[in-house]
Order: sequence, then C-alpha cells, then structure tokens
Amino acid sequence: RMHMEPAESLRYSLLGGPKGPVLGSLGAHGLKVRAPAAAAAPALARVSSNGSIASFASLGSILKPAVVAGVLGSWQRRARRRELKQAQAGHTKLLAGFKVEEWRRGFFEPDDTEQGFYFIEGVDMPADLCGTLFRNGPGKFQAGKDMVTHQLDGDGLVLAISFDPEEKRVCVRHRLVQTQGLLRDRYAKRMFAKGFHGTPPGEGGLGIDPRKSVPKHTANATMMQWEDKLLAVGHFGKPFEIDPACLGTVLGNEDEGSWNIDGALGDAGIGSFPRVCGTEQCLTFITQTPSALSTAVSYVEFAPGAWRPRYPNARKIDVGGYTRFSDFAITPKWFILCKPPLRVDGLGAAFGKTFSEVLDYDPAGTSELIFATRLKRDEAEIVIPVDNLVCEEFVNAYEDGNRVILDMIAADRWDGKATEGRPKWEEADESTWPKLRLVRYEVDLASQTWTKTEGPVQKNLCFTSVNTTMNGKKHRYIFGAVSQADAGPASGVVKVDMETGTVDEWLLEASEFCGEPLFISKEDGEEDGGYLVTVTFNGEKNSSDVVVLDAKSVSQGPICRFSLEKPMPHGRRACWVPQVTFTPDEMKRKTTLMRMFAKKSSEWSAVDLGFSAIGSQALFQKQGTKMR
Repeated sequence: RMHMEPAESLRYSLLGGPKGPVLGSLGAHGLKVRAPAAAAAPALARVSSNGSIASFASLGSILKPAVVAGVLGSWQRRARRRELKQAQAGHTKLLAGFKVEEWRRGFFEPDDTEQGFYFIEGVDMPADLCGTLFRNGPGKFQAGKDMVTHQLDGDGLVLAISFDPEEKRVCVRHRLVQTQGLLRDRYAKRMFAKGFHGTPPGEGGLGIDPRKSVPKHTANATMMQWEDKLLAVGHFGKPFEIDPACLGTVLGNEDEGSWNIDGALGDAGIGSFPRVCGTEQCLTFITQTPSALSTAVSYVEFAPGAWRPRYPNARKIDVGGYTRFSDFAITPKWFILCKPPLRVDGLGAAFGKTFSEVLDYDPAGTSELIFATRLKRDEAEIVIPVDNLVCEEFVNAYEDGNRVILDMIAADRWDGKATEGRPKWEEADESTWPKLRLVRYEVDLASQTWTKTEGPVQKNLCFTSVNTTMNGKKHRYIFGAVSQADAGPASGVVKVDMETGTVDEWLLEASEFCGEPLFISKEDGEEDGGYLVTVTFNGEKNSSDVVVLDAKSVSQGPICRFSLEKPMPHGRRACWVPQVTFTPDEMKRKTTLMRMFAKKSSEWSAVDLGFSAIGSQALFQKQGTKMR
C-alpha cells in the first residue's frame, strides 16, 4: 500500500506504521518519493481527509479490536481515495505549469469605473515610452441567462492605457465595443443571434425571426490605427471606429454602425489580422467569403498613411472548397495563405451555415500553401501541398531567391468548434488542448518542394510578432506569449533568436496569464531595440497588472510594473499609438460628451421587435447621433 500526502495531512497509517514508499508533498516536479516513516504506536491511530487529525485511542476500550480495525480501515480507504483525487488534480496542474481554475476565472465582464476612466500617479516608466496601448479581446460572455459556448463569441472589450512619462502618470479606461449585436442582446436579455464560433441563439423571441441566424459581429480580435482612425477589428465583420480618449463607438456608414472603409470592403469584412508591409509601408489585410464550392479571398492594400486603396480593384483569388484561413503573410512579391486540412459538410455550407458548423479537422488530410503574386495580377497562384499543417498564425515571411521562408505557429490539430452546452474554456481535460509550436517552412517555388524545421521553443507560443519594420523581410527576432510548460495558455513573454536558436523568456506565476506582448520600437533602429508591453490577469488574486519589459533582456523581468484598479479579462491583440495622451480635464470633457451621445443613441435607436414583411427590420440601426 502507498500513502498519498499532497498536503502532509495523512501522517500515520491506521493500526500500524506505513508499508512501502510514501509519496510526499507536491513540489515543482510533482509528487516526491521519500523513504517510509517509522512505525507509529498502535495505541494511537490518526487519519486526515481534510487536514484535521482525529484520535481513536478510546475506541479500543469500547469496541472489539476487529470491529475497530474494520471501521477504521474503511475510513482509511475513503480518506486515501479523496487524497488520491486531490493529489492527481494538483499533479495535473503542476505538469501543465499553470492553475486551470485560476485561468478560467479570466472570462468575465469587468465592472465599469465611476468616471469612465482613472489615473495612476507616480509611475516610474521609461522616458521614451509616451503614447497609448489599445488592447482588444472578448469582454462580455453572457446575455441574460445565456452564456457563449466559445470565448471568441464574446463581445469586444477595448482597454486603453496611456503612458505620460513627463508627468509620471497613466490613464486607464475600458469599454465594450457598442456593436449592433451587443445592443440587441442587452435589449432582448438573451443571446439574440448565433455566434460564428458555434454559440446558439438564446430561447425566446419570435421563433422564425431570420435575424437569429445572422451571426453576430463582435469586433473582438485586435485594434488597428491608420491615418486618423482607430478601429476595433473582428475576423468576420466590418470594423468599428473607436474614439481614442473616451472609447465611444463612432458610428460609421453601415446601418449597423460599422465602417466599410468608404466602400473598399464591399459586402465582406476584414478577415485577418492587419499587417503593415515593411518594404512599402502599406496597410494590408484579407477578406474571405466562403461558399459551398469555393472561398473568395481578396487582398486589400492601402497607400502609406492614407485610407486610399493602392489599386482600384483588389487582388482576388478563388480557393477550391469551403474553408477558413486564420491568417496570411506578405513579402514584397507574394501574398501567402495556408489552407488547413478540413472536412466540409457541403449541405450545411450550401445553406449558409458558419464555418464552425460545417468544418471538421481531417487528421489524414493535406494542407496547401498558396502563393498569390502582388505584382502581376493576372499571374496564376502557386499551390504547394505540404503535410498536415494547421497554421494558427503567421509570424513573418521573407524571400531568398526562389525560396520563401515562412515562420508560423502551427497547431497539432484544428480546433475551431465550441463545446455543445457549456463554455469551451470549461473543458474538463486541459491536456487535450491543441499544442501550438513555432515551425519554419522553407519553400522552393521553382521546384515546388519544401522542408520543415521545428523552432527552438518547445512550449505553446501565441500572439507572435516581429519588429513591424521587418514585415516581409528577413528577421532575426520573434516576440510572443509563451506557456509555462509544453501546453497551456499564455503565461509569460519570450524572445526567440532565429539565428542562434537562443530563447530569452520571462514567466509569470502559475496563477497569472497574459495576452499579446506588444513590441514598441525605439528610434535607435535596432531590430530588438524597444519595449514589450502586456497586461496580466491573476486568477488567484483577481487582479491585473501592466508589465513593461526591455526587449533586449526579457529574462531580466519588468522595468516597469503597476497594478490596475480593476481586474481585466484575458485579452488578445493590441496596437500602439505614439504621443497620444490625455489630461484629466480632457478625459472629463470627452467622457461627458460620449455619455450624452450614448444616452441619445439609446433614446433614438430604431427598436422594432415586430415584423415588417418577414422581419427584415434591423434592430438598433444607427440613427440620430454620432457615437454610442
């Protein structure tokens, strides 16, 4: 027999000393094995199932020894089973390197601040770190009694942190993106429509209301600043303009309140994280429109510093079959996509279901790398079959003669579906989560051959980036968020040197987690000359910190760290707008104005829950005001 002692609570064996090895307290490497303890006196037997110690010395004078042995033996077996379960649960958490329950607490809607903003004084920050970090991510997961079943169906929450080194002051504010879907949910007090990632509409309302089957746009993927506009971007709809001070949602030219970039998007929405080309400094992203037979992809480019398309007609390609692209890469000559190995429910695709409803991972399938030229627009694409690659995100790509080198984050399987009936983050076995690894593909376009190399980080890696001046060029350094061990959520910051293979990382505690470590470049021109800024969530303390690291020496830890007044949920991607800060008076004035607009918007919104024909009337169209 073995005695399990995860909390040093089961000290002695009943009716005698321990026999065999005793498993000691849980440490950094799991359960430790130590030699058996000396036999305890048989006159006193102790057992603990919850940390307390009970004495049974007096039982022998009342009950026969055999009865005592039987009763205590039963209690002992029950206690051991409880201790074993506790030890195994703790062991799993230690193997994963993080505390699962503390991570799950990071999916919540944060409380509003009284004024809509607050200042933190006396922050000792780098003198050249002046500007505002705008972070986006899901921040509302419930409407009435309905919960989203996938975190990426949560409504977008913008967190803004303005750094003013001259005043040693930081301004913090957060606000949900006021999308039409959010306002519908609030009014109906339920999930009004389904989500792209599988969240079903809530019960209630008109049973045949066609608006329920139109997926909700959440604008929760990232933030983008270009020319004079700050945009909250999702992966399925058009972006929403955000006021950089008060975070009010500025109403655009679409009925739902979004902005179609003056017609450049057509009927599609932004379908990827945007990138700025390092050679031509133009803004690029893709749109994607799947159908039963093919998926239409458009590459949209805007001239440097302007909302002016570089070309009158965007570069378009048709990819065979219904599919979903998670990201794209760009070089001076090529747009690059990775088509994942998926099975398709053709009937569901024909009836207009979302990608999460019609796609399934095909472990025996083959992926395709697709190269579409940026220069000769009538030139056919080059399609190269590879292995069972599932590209979660492209880090960067660059050209070397006829070769193209691709660094990307690859998952060991595609996992785009929600768990039916409960939130995906509550999946019981975190060891089954996909593993995300840094890999490099070197593709020879002339011979259409390829080689694959695993990166030096044998942990989950996500939210990766390079210095933006290196987009499409040969890079040396990769920045990203890293897990504690070989699996799990982001809980640290890493810099990878792709020339030497060295890894420079800084890890948080097991109950702390982070989003993208945004690289903010200095003006010294060095590739890793700058700062990495991220926001953490501590599930044990229910708190959030802002962390600033020197990108040249990540493992040295924060050069600036301060706590927020209110905890923030897990975030995703962010952008940096330099030299944008606000005084207390400016914040009061802009927030007051935003609240006036929001009140008018609520009063004037076109609320119509009845039917006009078959219910074509939109709910909460833009009307009568400039901002929500």
